[in-house]
Amino acid sequence: MTVESPGPIRAYGMVFDVAGASAQGPRNENQDAFTVTQFPQLGLIAVADGMGGQRAGRVAADTALQAVAGAGPIRSLDAARYAIRAADEAVARTAGGDPAKLEGMGCALAVISLVQDRSGEIGWIAASVGDVRVISRSPDGVVRLETRDHTPAFARWEAGEIALDEIPDSPGANRLQRAVGHGGEADTVWIPVKAGWTYLLHSDGVTKAMRLDELGETMTLPSSAAACEAITRKVEERGPDDNYTAVVIRVLPDDPGATPHDATLPSPGATAGGPRRSPDETVDRPRAAEARRGTLNPPDDDVTTRRSPLGAVATGLAVLALALGGYGALTATQARAAAEATRADVAGMRRSMDSLALRLPPDTAGRLPASAVDGAAPAVVTAPPPAAPAAAPRTPARP
Repeated sequence: MTVESPGPIRAYGMVFDVAGASAQGPRNENQDAFTVTQFPQLGLIAVADGMGGQRAGRVAADTALQAVAGAGPIRSLDAARYAIRAADEAVARTAGGDPAKLEGMGCALAVISLVQDRSGEIGWIAASVGDVRVISRSPDGVVRLETRDHTPAFARWEAGEIALDEIPDSPGANRLQRAVGHGGEADTVWIPVKAGWTYLLHSDGVTKAMRLDELGETMTLPSSAAACEAITRKVEERGPDDNYTAVVIRVLPDDPGATPHDATLPSPGATAGGPRRSPDETVDRPRAAEARRGTLNPPDDDVTTRRSPLGAVATGLAVLALALGGYGALTATQARAAAEATRADVAGMRRSMDSLALRLPPDTAGRLPASAVDGAAPAVVTAPPPAAPAAAPRTPARP
């Protein structure tokens, strides 16, 4: 067993001490595989646990790791799901190319990728399928299981039927309900990253041999390599019955006196395809920009959700719907305005006709014309009676 490490890596104002180790245990072949060499370039760390026969299990694990690394930088939860799907398709395609030897192969897989979001927060984008676990330990000693196993035994723990440490010895602990190469969809999660925290990825060979609190104790050791060696010794002492793999990441404050390696990715201000800085360029430059932007990923504006090809269509439909809604609202407003204008015209005409009727002279029958008042009974005007003739003066009777 050899501990593999890319050396301490400075990024985002912190130092990442990364190391990994794997052993075959009692098996004829180690079907586990891990990668830490992609961390300086992509911020990527992954552990795969193969299944499907002696040769097929290792092929599945290696194929999955290659596919994840080839899927491009993982800077969002959608990108993590895309990378796992790419690994699933690659394993299934490889198995189909040689069914006699590789049919049915697959693997459990856990991947974490270091990113900085738009708000400046640093964290891991984590994705997992199967029973490879991701664990974190905070400076206050709290050990957290960040992922879930896709097994019937883990489901029993979630239901409160068994204790967490009883999972390895419970029925269904070795039966994967999801696997890469068999259409298994990944669970994804954001895990905050801060100086003083330690993270561990490990296969189920470690789960079967060590309790969660024991793993937390090894994560307090002064280096990631020492933690890997301690896990290996403990598993060997207890007699492993499977391959086992552990990758440890300790996050330290960026000590100005230390000389950790700097990543050689594009500078934080460069865009994809832009100029690359040399390995020596970052040694003497101020660390303020590195702490703000980091060295493992492009600028914050590039830390986005992977866009679907249907996104443009959806955007176009949304714009069209807004346009139609606006047109409908405008048409309705215009119709209401026209109706109000019509009602105002009718009312004005009625007032004019009422005024006209009051000024017309009576007709020969002493009536106003019926049309003078719309909808009203004709008004009757009675003429004054003719004056009586004057009486003749009375002549006094003659005597």
